[in-house]
Amino acid sequence: MWLCWSLAHLVALWEAAFVVVFAAAAADVAAYVGGRSLRRFGWARRAISPLSPSKTLGGLVGAVLGAVLMLLVLGELRPGMVVAVAVGGVLGDLLESMVKRRAGVKDAGTWLPGFGGLLDRVDSLLVVLPLAAVLGGAA
Repeated sequence: MWLCWSLAHLVALWEAAFVVVFAAAAADVAAYVGGRSLRRFGWARRAISPLSPSKTLGGLVGAVLGAVLMLLVLGELRPGMVVAVAVGGVLGDLLESMVKRRAGVKDAGTWLPGFGGLLDRVDSLLVVLPLAAVLGGAA
């Protein structure tokens, strides 16, 4: 039910849906790159939640920078959209980590080897889409 409710916000976002989905994917990649490239700094290695020790402050910084850059390029740079895409994406990842931990699994599937499964590709959207519908407004 939660998956369907979250993804139903694609309809609420309608024309802005592409921008939100594209920016969320870019922010997700930027979070990974930020976490990896900034880990030489002590502050960046700090975990942001015990739910997933691999989610770090460096990754959060990368997600915010990636979201800002992509939303700027797409002409949709607004504070609500940045919060929805950057913070919502990280919260979606953490929420999915909590669900996987409770289920006792590391990866949610093998459809995309190395990426943790299909759920890992949409986990950030599960929080991003509702937040973007509320905070981002219509494009």
